[in-house]
Amino acid sequence: MSWFIKICYGVVAVGLLGMLMACSDPATKVNGKSEKVLYFDLPSYFQKEIDSLKKLDPMVEKTVAKDEQEETKKLKIKDWEAEFASFKNIDLNKSAYADFIQVDSSDNLLEYSFNDPKSDLSCVRIELDGKGNPKVITVQRDVKNNLYHTSEFLMYEKGKYYIVEKNQDVKVMGANKYKVQGHFGS
Repeated sequence: MSWFIKICYGVVAVGLLGMLMACSDPATKVNGKSEKVLYFDLPSYFQKEIDSLKKLDPMVEKTVAKDEQEETKKLKIKDWEAEFASFKNIDLNKSAYADFIQVDSSDNLLEYSFNDPKSDLSCVRIELDGKGNPKVITVQRDVKNNLYHTSEFLMYEKGKYYIVEKNQDVKVMGANKYKVQGHFGS
């Protein structure tokens, strides 16, 4: 008989837990904390792209440029996590951006602009296909302090190409330009 009571308590506990979860706000876990997803979830989107690219293992024509030197090779990317780290680190739902995002949208475009001069993000544009899925994502970042100024431009067109372009001006060391561009299926 005691096993029957234990099972009943277990069923009641699971039922209560289910009701509590059903009544809670949709949220994601970020660093162990629960945060609401208000804006497009770029980290999750790019994680799905990374997972897909790992499975597809496409041939990529990759161009790497530093200042005036440039090299192009056809290769398979071994570490998509590292390759797309700059994209995956753009999180519109960070609490630091909470009151500073302005959203402009149409049928096939989401544009996020940031009205805080201290923000590292300037603009995020997401062009959507006919089904409402991201087709092209562009990001403009700008970080300035007393030691350096870095501007970064990211662009990803699903299934076609990606670009990471960075311009750095570090006091004492001078200016540097970096660009990584990959074309899929070349």
